[in-house]
Order: sequence, then C-alpha cells, then structure tokens
Amino acid sequence: MNTKPAKEYPPSGHVLRRLYISLIPDEHETGVLYSSMPLRPELFLDGHFRLSAIATMVDMAAGVMSVGITQPDWTATFDMATHRIGEAEPGSLAEGVTRLVRAGKNIVVSETTVSSGGRPIAYVETTYSRLPWREGTLAAVGMDQPRHFGEGEEPFTAPLADTIGFQRAEPGIVEFDLTPLIRNSTGSIQGGVSAMAAEEAALHLAGPSSSLEFLHLYYLAADRSGPYRSTATALRDTPHGTTGRVKLSGSERVVVQGTFVATR
Repeated sequence: MNTKPAKEYPPSGHVLRRLYISLIPDEHETGVLYSSMPLRPELFLDGHFRLSAIATMVDMAAGVMSVGITQPDWTATFDMATHRIGEAEPGSLAEGVTRLVRAGKNIVVSETTVSSGGRPIAYVETTYSRLPWREGTLAAVGMDQPRHFGEGEEPFTAPLADTIGFQRAEPGIVEFDLTPLIRNSTGSIQGGVSAMAAEEAALHLAGPSSSLEFLHLYYLAADRSGPYRSTATALRDTPHGTTGRVKLSGSERVVVQGTFVATR
C-alpha cells in the first residue's frame, strides 16, 4: 500500500508551467482531453512557431491522460511523432484535442489535433509506457477539473532556446545542462524539452530561415547527469530542405533518437 504522499509534478517554475499550458477534461468522455497554450513571440523563430513547443503541450496533455489511465502507476513517453500542418500568428492560442486510441496492459496510445484561430496547425501521435509505482514517484495532477498551470508563474521573456540554455556548437550540434526548469518526474529531461533540443539541432543543421515540418522521436533511456548533446545529421539535403536523423545523448547513454524533416 502506498503510504507516503508524493510531490506533485510539474513543480512551480517548471517549463510546463511557464508555457502557460491549460488542460480541461471532457465532461462526458474520459478518453478526451483539451489543452491550450498561448503562442507567445518567444515560441517563434524566423516567423514560424516552434514545432517542439506544440509537442511539449501535447506531451503534457497526453501524458496526463496516460497517467490517469494507469494510476497508481506512472508512465513515460516512448514515442512521439509531430507533424506541422499549418501556421499560426504570434499571440494566438494553440488549442489541442487529445483522444485515446488504445489503453493496453503496457502502453497507452493517443492522437492530438492542434488548431489556432480555427485552423489545424499540427497533428501528433504519442505512445506511453507504463512504469510500476515506486516510493517517491511524483503524483499525477488531478484531472477531474480544469487545470491552468501558468497561474502564479512568470512566462518566458526571452527566446525559447535562450531560456532553456541551448548552446549551438558546430552545425547540427547543440549542448545544454539539466536544470530544474526542464527536469521530468524521474530526474531526467522532460519529453517535450527533448523535442526542443532535437528541433534546435535540426534547425542548426538546416540553416537560417529553416522550419521544422516533422519530428519523430523514440525515447530510449534516462540520463540524469548531463551535460547533454543533441546531434542532427543529414540523410538527404536539397536546396529546399533537409531530412535527417537526430539523437540526444547524456554523459552515459543515448536518451532520444529519431528523424526530422526541415524546409527552407
């Protein structure tokens, strides 16, 4: 029996709170969850919203849904595929609808459509793995009522990459450290922030004025020490864009690996 109360996740000051993400459960369907997030100018680069910011909001929504399904166990992101299908304006609101696809014994699968101004801008598919409960596991947020994670938090006032602390090295390589801002419930990197690091490396490789159109990541392991390096390499490069692979590594192991498509 679980006798020791767990701390709530995400904690105050966390990236998920400073993005001002809101989650609202459907009143009639347990397998439907609504999310929203203001698309502040800090979440744009060269006129395009960062696809990884949308992935972070969706990872929060789909993750909360998966934890609610698997309680008292916890879940971890296994796989996330994010597609850009439209554009949005700075200052607009991103609104997501997450729907349960399958709740199995070991995995939870969902899909999310994200819109802005009534037009679809992204489509995301996610898979979560069940993790058995253990002492010290952070408690799931309650979703019997709407939750607004930006309340009392300071929004980002600098570009996303600067806020996270990404440092661009040679083309396709981005380095950063683990901080409380981006730490997940197990002490490693939050899944959406892994997408941010992958996007940063991909855009660094693709060059100025590029835009990430697709990002598919597999979450392989946790690495709680750092420093971290996100590396993008080209599989195909043309005047119109780059298709490549990306991996995020800590000091001990590869944390995330996947593929991307960037256009210019």
